[in-house]
Amino acid sequence: MKSKPQIKKGAIMEISSDLIIIGTAVLVAANCASIGVFLVLRQMAMMSDAISHAVLLGIVIAIFAVGGREPIPVIVGGVLSGILTVSLVELLYRSGKLKQDSSIGIIFPFLFAIGVILVTQAGNVHIDAQHVLYGSIEFAPFDLLYLDELNIGSKSLWVLGILAIANVSFIGILYKELKISTFDKSLALGVGLMPLLVHYLLMIMVATTAVVAFESVGAILVIAFFIVPASASYLLTERLSRMLVLSVSLGTVSAVIGYLFAIIADVSISGSMATTAGIIFGLTWVFAPNRGLISRWRRISKQRFEIDLGIVLTLIQNEHDADRQVSTSTISNSLGWSKEYSKKLAEFVKAQKFVEIDAQGNLILTGLGLKKAENFSN
Repeated sequence: MKSKPQIKKGAIMEISSDLIIIGTAVLVAANCASIGVFLVLRQMAMMSDAISHAVLLGIVIAIFAVGGREPIPVIVGGVLSGILTVSLVELLYRSGKLKQDSSIGIIFPFLFAIGVILVTQAGNVHIDAQHVLYGSIEFAPFDLLYLDELNIGSKSLWVLGILAIANVSFIGILYKELKISTFDKSLALGVGLMPLLVHYLLMIMVATTAVVAFESVGAILVIAFFIVPASASYLLTERLSRMLVLSVSLGTVSAVIGYLFAIIADVSISGSMATTAGIIFGLTWVFAPNRGLISRWRRISKQRFEIDLGIVLTLIQNEHDADRQVSTSTISNSLGWSKEYSKKLAEFVKAQKFVEIDAQGNLILTGLGLKKAENFSN
């Protein structure tokens, strides 16, 4: 990992390099995670991957056109490249010959590869493949913004801060349209919300966010922050408003913890942040209250136990109707269950007062158990 940069003493805005790097990462995470929620809900997560790579083509063309990395041309070039990516993917998908994931898999490597080829011809303009993939967030404190000759601080913080305002405004103004067109396109069409226009406006914001974030942290971290926090928040809530807040929060936590780990372990900052986001998602996937792996396993186990309970009660009723006695061994032999599991069920139905045990240890249905068995049979 490159050595941690320090801001030169005497700078007008004396902010430590740590705070600038963390602030940059947090703003990237917040911007990507908020927009990423709608990509995840629309099952378009891989579109962020496509756009994040394909914008390189527009960025390089813009650099060639103006002879340098001027912010406005670079953003415009990247956004146009993102729109081109979305349009070509839609064209292939709507042809009816390919699925959407296949369309994405064809278009974005093609455009990204052209961008990589052009990067090698960039000449004196500072842009390289490592910067494209991994970014150079550790040098954010050195990339300063000047107003006339006045140093007003880190360029990344200003640019990403303005982007955050734009993204919040976009989501706030079009919240209803985004929500309805995301969950029910037919309804959106029916009430005249123009879901296609909303879709392309969303893709423009994705492309803009990708281009601006791309400059600071590279493609890998942009993709991670677009998809991972939003996917984790999807496992935690079913409400869009809460999902937005959780997604931004998880992205922010990933950025901060990832940076601290990178400093302690002396490893890649972007890689640590992306890895931290993945670990947080993994923990969420396992432990989420309603949609987590453990919760799902418990639900399935409970459902299986309920079914087995009905089977046991029905067996007892059928054996009683045939004037045969039922014991724990009978349940185990008849149903092929282990004696331990059969005993567990027998104790449970007794505790629930579904059965009584006579002097010989046989199970006899109570009135409550008979009713439960009849309900299960019906």
